[in-house]
Amino acid sequence: MKIILFLVLGALGFTFQNQKDKELVCLPCGRECDNQVYSKPGNCPSCNMKMVEKSSIHFKNISVNELCNQIKSNPDAILLDVRSAGEFGGSSKEVPTFGHFKNAINVNVTDLENRVKELEKYKAKEVLVYCSHAHRSAVASYFLSTHGFTNVKNMKGGVSTIDQQSNDCLKKSFVVHDH
Repeated sequence: MKIILFLVLGALGFTFQNQKDKELVCLPCGRECDNQVYSKPGNCPSCNMKMVEKSSIHFKNISVNELCNQIKSNPDAILLDVRSAGEFGGSSKEVPTFGHFKNAINVNVTDLENRVKELEKYKAKEVLVYCSHAHRSAVASYFLSTHGFTNVKNMKGGVSTIDQQSNDCLKKSFVVHDH
């Protein structure tokens, strides 16, 4: 009986120590809260993104200007828009659509798990992910990076932050939706 109690308490102590050592962060969306480390699971109090283990983050957040530079320096990069088809094409009546990058592939984040096989040919390529405000794109970037995609970058802020007038690259590569 003492041996069983010893083993159970030892296992509980090991489990507690393992949970204690995990560093949790909110799924990086490009805000200041990305730099906070938490000890308990849940959602970020600032951006409401899901907490994940810090060691499981294998994608990088980049600015709009960095994304433009990536498009210029790597024409083979894959642009992945994870908004709805209506937002992507400019026909949504429910939410602002902003515009989209030319040559972008549109896969709604809610369909990503079912459509990931379509994207597998891009696993070794640079994949630049964006949405409207960088919440859905962060979720998609995390999903892709945990499913074998090795060079995933998430655009901070999303297309809602784009000021096309101040960026020559955007004038050439971004289509604004007229409303």
